[in-house]
Amino acid sequence: MNRRELLKSIAIISGGVFIGSNFLLTSCKREDAGSLVLSDDLMKLLAEISDTIIPETNTVGAKAVKSAEFISVVFKDIYSEKEQEDFIAALNLVNDKAKEIAGDDFTKLSAEKRAEVFNKVKDPKNTGLLSMYQMVLFAYLTSEKGMQASFRYTPVPGKQEGDIPYKKGDKMFVGLNG
Repeated sequence: MNRRELLKSIAIISGGVFIGSNFLLTSCKREDAGSLVLSDDLMKLLAEISDTIIPETNTVGAKAVKSAEFISVVFKDIYSEKEQEDFIAALNLVNDKAKEIAGDDFTKLSAEKRAEVFNKVKDPKNTGLLSMYQMVLFAYLTSEKGMQASFRYTPVPGKQEGDIPYKKGDKMFVGLNG
């Protein structure tokens, strides 16, 4: 199983618990959203981390679908002050680990070095890292390009087909008519 298939599986299994009910139930902006904003440097770092999690291969990567821009809106409008602090701490942790291992900022490293650094810093108990990882997946899989790359995307409206042949290895359908 390659990493892209694993990411799809995680997203599907996670379902409604994926980012937390607050995110899914909040329509615009939470009243108790934190006041922090991601700086330009943190946005660049987030874009590179996103691209490390879902790199561009024969399909588009997370950076190409502008996942960092989407995440920054969720960060600003939905995350509480504590969630924002945890998220920023996770970004700084990745950059600090890059300086420790490779002697430079994460954004200046090669793709191979970034993957090495990110794999060494991953910790499922770190809520900031987990949130960042989930948000990258969510941003990618809900973008049009990410959805088209990961699933058999059928835009709506279209005709309804109740019985569609499936062959092992086919992409999953997304859309109301598939």
